[in-house]
Amino acid sequence: MKSEANASPPKSPRELEATESIANGHIVGHEDTGMKKTFSFLGILALGFNISNSWIAIASSLALTIAAGGTVTILYGILVVGFAMTGTGISLAELASVYPTAGGQYHLTSILTPERFSKGLSYTCGMLGVFSWISIGASIALVIAQAIMALVIQYNPDINVQSWHYFLFYVAVHLIAVLHNLFLAQKTEWIYKLTFYLTLGLFLVVSIACPTRTGARADSSFVWTTFYNNSGLWPDGICFLTGLSGPSFMLIGLDATMHLAEECSAPAKVIPRAIVSTVLVGFLTAFAFAVAMCYSTDDFESLLVTPTGFPIYALWQTATESQAGATVLMVALLCVMMSALNATHQTASRLTWSFARDDAVVLAKYLKRVHPRLHMPVYALFLNFVFCLIAGVLYAASSSAFNAFIGTSAILSQLSITIPIALILYQRRSYAYLPASRCFRVPNMVGYFCNIVAVAWTTLVTVIFCFPTAAPITGNNMNYSSVVIGVVLILGAFNWVCYARTRYQGPRLEAHSH
Repeated sequence: MKSEANASPPKSPRELEATESIANGHIVGHEDTGMKKTFSFLGILALGFNISNSWIAIASSLALTIAAGGTVTILYGILVVGFAMTGTGISLAELASVYPTAGGQYHLTSILTPERFSKGLSYTCGMLGVFSWISIGASIALVIAQAIMALVIQYNPDINVQSWHYFLFYVAVHLIAVLHNLFLAQKTEWIYKLTFYLTLGLFLVVSIACPTRTGARADSSFVWTTFYNNSGLWPDGICFLTGLSGPSFMLIGLDATMHLAEECSAPAKVIPRAIVSTVLVGFLTAFAFAVAMCYSTDDFESLLVTPTGFPIYALWQTATESQAGATVLMVALLCVMMSALNATHQTASRLTWSFARDDAVVLAKYLKRVHPRLHMPVYALFLNFVFCLIAGVLYAASSSAFNAFIGTSAILSQLSITIPIALILYQRRSYAYLPASRCFRVPNMVGYFCNIVAVAWTTLVTVIFCFPTAAPITGNNMNYSSVVIGVVLILGAFNWVCYARTRYQGPRLEAHSH
């Protein structure tokens, strides 16, 4: 016998109309979006996977995990993060199957929150989401800049490297991504699919070639049990947890596909499948790649002092015993990461556009416009570009900015995703909010478990990823995640007081207003 909490109440014709509108990818009042529905399931999956690109995220953040535990943190960290993000992904997929909109989690929050708190909480969720995508874009661009400079240093060892060199490449790759979004928008899905196949092919090549060719193969005892605590600050347990910022990068931006809901057909079916598939493919490729790399060298600590500053490049040179071969892999890596940055700018612009469409940000009348010929929110794209450039200045000021951006993007992304997940727990997973007829569903107890895992993981991440990672703590190696988050909250509060408080109205369903 079903409990009262899960009983499905009768719905009025007006509520049925509103629910059907949302299930078809539209929030009531926003039916004419100006966006073309061009994405198929494979295209949406390719976009979501290209952004997280789990095994490449592990490769590019290798320095973080080596310093905080070595192979133990890499391998067991991927298992921990994979478990936590599976719970998060399933929770998000359930909600997306009922409410697939470009607003994503802040629209979910508006609908699930009691009316008294709906406006403020959904605005907070949306602001966290917008800035999470700016920090994700900054993180990916910094990785690309570091990879380019690694190639420059490798072939010009006498170069006097300055922080502004990295900044120039950082700006350049952002500019390329913006131009791609402006003028190659019609080719976007085709490019994402091509990159999806390229990254899977590259994964197979690297994962097979490195451990089979290496002359310095590690033994299993070293790979699975040797823990290096190079923090000089924390006991092993805390050191391991701080090192999870590297593995957490592998499934960051899990909400990406939700923000393209209004550009694909049947989003209630496509988006949940894409979210779960991204988690599954991402975890499997990341773990297999990590195992292969851990067996490909027996001297991980030396990777931290490589002249190029890019450990995976040094590892590939050692494993393949070929500088040319490692360089080819690096160039392929750069191509894939550029596709990820393109997808990040596309996703971020859609979320900013959706937020402006709900009159939540200053200059909303410009930011919510969709270019009639390009079919994209050009002003929203440019605004995110400007914020990414401002964020890049931090890298010129501190060598630990990359750590801060990864930590910040993980915290902001998880917070924005988990707010609606916590709310569905608060609503006791009622069928009034998760109807039994939804396209994606899991048994109710499994759903509860996944929701609790997501909330617990976000709580842990929010605390641990603000910790400094090494001693002695200086201005150069300080973890600035808490500072960046503080700035985000100040900007959000300022925008709320000066603009959104009197204008923003999140979507509501009549039957859900109390």
